[in-house]
Amino acid sequence: MFKLVAVYALLVIAFAFDLGELDEGTYESLLREQGFSEEDIQQFVEEHREHQSAVSKDIPWHVARGYRECPEYIRRCGESCTGCLRPRLRADICEECDCPESTKVESSACGFNTREFARAKWASTPVDTSSNNGYTDAFWRLFKYINKANDRGVRMGKRVYMVKIWSARNHIFSVKSGMMAVYLPSAFQASPPAPTDDQVTVEEWDEFTTYSRAYGGAERSDDRKFLQTEFNILKAVLAKEDITPDSSKYMIFKDLVPGCAMQRTEVTMFADDN
Repeated sequence: MFKLVAVYALLVIAFAFDLGELDEGTYESLLREQGFSEEDIQQFVEEHREHQSAVSKDIPWHVARGYRECPEYIRRCGESCTGCLRPRLRADICEECDCPESTKVESSACGFNTREFARAKWASTPVDTSSNNGYTDAFWRLFKYINKANDRGVRMGKRVYMVKIWSARNHIFSVKSGMMAVYLPSAFQASPPAPTDDQVTVEEWDEFTTYSRAYGGAERSDDRKFLQTEFNILKAVLAKEDITPDSSKYMIFKDLVPGCAMQRTEVTMFADDN
C-alpha cells in the first residue's frame, strides 16, 4: 500500500496541526510566516471564517460514530451530558472536502467501523519524529503543495482529506517512522501536478481496508492517554470478532472545527492483509 522508512524514535510530539482550532489572527500570522502572498492570505482567511461558521446536526450518537458502541464502553455522564463530545458526521465532512472513495462494510459488530478504500493517488511527506516541529513542518509541506507549490502553480482544493500514519515497534507510541498524507482531489487523480518540494511524493496506493473508532471534542484529539485508550478499545472490539489487525501501523484522521459537536477524530488500524 505505502512504505514507511524505519527511523526509530519515541513519539513525544503532538499528532496534528489543526487550522480549524486557530483564531483568525493567529492563522493569518502563520500564513504570513510561511511566505504566502497577501492575496492568498486573504482568500485563506475568508475560507477559514466560513469554515468556522458551520453548525452541527442533532443526530443520534450511533449515527454520528457510524456504528453502535459496545455496552461495556458506553461512557455515562448523566446530567452533565451536553452532546458536544459527539463526533461530527463523516458525510458532512466529505461534503466540504474531497474524501477518498471508500465503502463502509456493514456489520452487526459493535465498537468499530470497517471501510474498504479504493486504489487512489495520495501525496505524502515524511515526519521527523525526533523534532518537536516534525508534524507541523510536514503539514505545511502538504498544505503548500495543495496550494500552488506544484509544477502547474494550481490550487487543488479549499479543504482536503489529510491523515497521519506511523509504524510502531512493540508499543503504539514507540515509533519507527511517521508520515502525513493527503488524498488528491478527484479532479487531479488522473494527472496530478508534480510537487516543487522534493520531500513531497505523489504515489498510488493500492486498495486497503481499515478498522476505526470515532470520537469528538477538540480537547481530546491530541490527548495521548485518550488516544491510547481508544486504540486499546479498538483492538479489544476487533478481538471479539476474531479480527487481528496489522499491529505495526496506525493512522489518525482529524477534522476540528470550533463549536459543539463539530469535531471528529478517527483512530484507525489496518487489515493485516493490506
